[in-house]
Amino acid sequence: MCKIITVANQKGGVGKTTICQHLSYIMAEQGRRVLCVDFDPQTNLSASLLSERQLPKENIHNLMLCLLEDCELPNIEGHIQHCGKVDLLPGSKDLARLEVSLLTEMGTERFLQEILSPLRASYDYIIIDTNRAASPLMTNALTAADSVLIPLCPEFYSTEGLGDLIRSVLKNKRRLNPDITFEGIVFSRCNLRTNLYRSTRTNVEKAYYGAVRVFQSAIPDTVKVSDAISRGLTVMEYAPDSKASAAYRAFAKELMEHDTQTAATEGSTIHILPDCGTRRVG
Repeated sequence: MCKIITVANQKGGVGKTTICQHLSYIMAEQGRRVLCVDFDPQTNLSASLLSERQLPKENIHNLMLCLLEDCELPNIEGHIQHCGKVDLLPGSKDLARLEVSLLTEMGTERFLQEILSPLRASYDYIIIDTNRAASPLMTNALTAADSVLIPLCPEFYSTEGLGDLIRSVLKNKRRLNPDITFEGIVFSRCNLRTNLYRSTRTNVEKAYYGAVRVFQSAIPDTVKVSDAISRGLTVMEYAPDSKASAAYRAFAKELMEHDTQTAATEGSTIHILPDCGTRRVG
């Protein structure tokens, strides 16, 4: 059974694209059929998985535009690129220009869902990389998803936006996608030895206990990941014995073993405290 996971955070620089790349690599390495969807106009995931010679003309923007113009969708599989063991539905910078039309046209919230639904039979996991803004693209990504994975850096501005994202997901659950759940929160780009990481983690775990899972595995902040990406590799390929490689593998194992029925309770009121902590009330 296919599971669609949207990787989201309303703040940039938290490692969304890197997590998509590494998580999909490990899943595919373990025999899962994986499709990555680059739904971020910055197209960093496409750049990570494709060489310049592979840059395709067909991409997710073309499919979204077909639906916007009330045209019949072409063969979606013809838009998919094979990147080693992982498949990719490439992104496009033109997605940014499409957002205005998505905002003003009726019924556009389910476009990505319509595109991905026929692909469920071909994959075990579909991983969606998103832009950082609360936008029509984000609404589409949430409406198409079975669950939401939230990368979180242990810093004030990252946790400050967490409550907004949680509320957006719960609003989407009420209005558009009643089946969406929280895959969980994964700490990324962490210095595991700092008090900031430990205190932020404690606050987040207390805030969302019983509502949103916080993964035990945390991704360390290390230059080896950046070096790997600059070479078009994952850190598992570039530095297989590194702490980052071990952390990504532990996280992927934890996610794949996660009970897919875990969901958030809708009755909670959530707010963000000014000291970069979070708390759930009621």
